[in-house]
Amino acid sequence: MSSEIINRATNKIDVNDFTRLTRLHLEHEWLTYEPQALFELWCLSENDEQKNLIEFLIKKFSYIDGRSLAQGSQLIANYIEDTWNLKPTNTFLLATCDDRKPDGSQALIQNLKNKFSINWKESNFFNSLPIGANEFPDDSNIILVDDFIGTGDTISRKLKYLNSTIQKRGLKNVTLKIVSLASMNFSTETLDKLGVEYFSVHWLNKGISELVSDEERGIATKSMEELEEKLKKRYHGKQIPNFGYKKSESLFALEANNIPNNVFPIFWWPFLKGGIPRKTLFKRI
Repeated sequence: MSSEIINRATNKIDVNDFTRLTRLHLEHEWLTYEPQALFELWCLSENDEQKNLIEFLIKKFSYIDGRSLAQGSQLIANYIEDTWNLKPTNTFLLATCDDRKPDGSQALIQNLKNKFSINWKESNFFNSLPIGANEFPDDSNIILVDDFIGTGDTISRKLKYLNSTIQKRGLKNVTLKIVSLASMNFSTETLDKLGVEYFSVHWLNKGISELVSDEERGIATKSMEELEEKLKKRYHGKQIPNFGYKKSESLFALEANNIPNNVFPIFWWPFLKGGIPRKTLFKRI
């Protein structure tokens, strides 16, 4: 550990802190991928309330590793075949990914490909929304695939693009649906207005507003505000999304993928005030 890191906090790491950090590492394997990052995050804390909040949020994190991704993909495939009763003869799955911006939807659709029954073919899957939207035939069931739905803004925009393309192509009989690996509970307000059926494997609550008790919520909110105050306000032209994009308060990560900006920035924002770089549990480009 460098003195530079230690000096970022006014308090010292004591035996109790060491025990808590060790326990967190043992209970959550994903923390070991960036072993110094948890220590740096802990060093941002100036009091027990902030430490308690960090520990609480980490324990509530929905971290999707390879095994969980495979299990979730199987549940999605089962839902498409058994609940929606869709057939490979006229059903196509489209990742929400734009051609030039690879994202988690491609990881999900890649995992979905081998979870369906034997009659499904590679031609049923598209890892690019623009390509798929211009190639699937009329009289089709189209399923938009995304790994994570936060506010619902992105999936709404993708659906709007898809409907516009369908109209331009003159297609007359296309049914649209949405599937995701994880979604924020509050996004249902937006999803319900889209007028299409949707399915998500995991439904997630806001980290503070919905998971912290009424008695502790005020303290937790203040603690997060204090922690975020230590972070640089802008970098690479991006403004820090306090409490996550549109205050989503998300606690979700898909292994080896970009962290959503809906997640609390203390887990991924790479600079402290003064432009000091920091190790983070997750990364976002």
